[in-house]
Amino acid sequence: MMDLKIHPLRLLVVEDNPGDARLVEVLLSEVGGIIVEWVASLGEALAALAANTYDATLLDLSLPDSSGMDTVRAVRRAAPELPVVVFTGLDDEATGLSAVQEGCQDYMVKGIGDGGMIRRTLIYAVERKAAELERERAALRLKTVLAQTVRAVSRTLELRDPYTAGHQRRVALLAAAIGGQMNLSVPVIEGLQTAALIHDIGKINVPSDFLSRPGKLSTAAFEIIKSHPQVGFDIVHEIEFPWPVAQAILQHHERLDGSGYPGGLKGDEIILEARILAVADVVEAISSHRPYRPSLGIRAALEEIGANAGRRYDPHVVDACLAVVAEDDGSVLGPDDAMLLAR
Repeated sequence: MMDLKIHPLRLLVVEDNPGDARLVEVLLSEVGGIIVEWVASLGEALAALAANTYDATLLDLSLPDSSGMDTVRAVRRAAPELPVVVFTGLDDEATGLSAVQEGCQDYMVKGIGDGGMIRRTLIYAVERKAAELERERAALRLKTVLAQTVRAVSRTLELRDPYTAGHQRRVALLAAAIGGQMNLSVPVIEGLQTAALIHDIGKINVPSDFLSRPGKLSTAAFEIIKSHPQVGFDIVHEIEFPWPVAQAILQHHERLDGSGYPGGLKGDEIILEARILAVADVVEAISSHRPYRPSLGIRAALEEIGANAGRRYDPHVVDACLAVVAEDDGSVLGPDDAMLLAR
């Protein structure tokens, strides 16, 4: 519980009615523990927020230069960590709910309650906002640890298969760029990157000799390699990722016409993340060196996906990939691969 005797709460009252503002100041002075500063417009409030630090704000929704949720949004943009209690004469539950949905901590109606009630509401708002910020920080820490773990697993796989070192990283970069070109949301792109960074994790079950052997593999050896999407799925499907990572890994070798593996899925049976991953994977693989052949270059990779758009590969994903490569001259694949454009 906050000790306002030791650390008074500094409150910014944003209210265009001098009488209402003065009443709040008087009521709070009677209970103590709160230092009140008053401004009469949104412009003054934004200037005050830029110049000073406050513990909370009591915000009227009807101001000379702003009204309604526009006022709330402006204050939230200016001070995203500031607890906001909406203060209005409208006894309207829907307005209060809208304010909370916009990020406010509480809602008060003018003329209801004494100084003690106002102070309790403000203290609760400050404590609630602090709890929200701590949850956000904890979530960010977990997200950071998750990303670091995924990258560590990806690097471990590269150590086992040095001939394709950097493959998963480059696929992740290209897949994310494709997702951006398709205007996918940030969370979807984050999931796409995560899946791409470990999409070949199932190759841990493939003998290293098969991965590095030059020349054509036997049918039996290739069947073992083809098992890696299912093995990858089996490894990660119990991890509670906030994205369909396991499904993307399982399906990244599926093709629209059903010619892929392991499930022979067709069309929309394949999730979007896997369709993007499939294109990024093929482009990176063709344009990079492999033990069994030299790099074929980015042009060959683009010809492959262009010729098979709508048959093997999602045409929207192909178009986005072509746009990405055209915009940055292939640099998304890394400096060595970008040089292949000149071949």
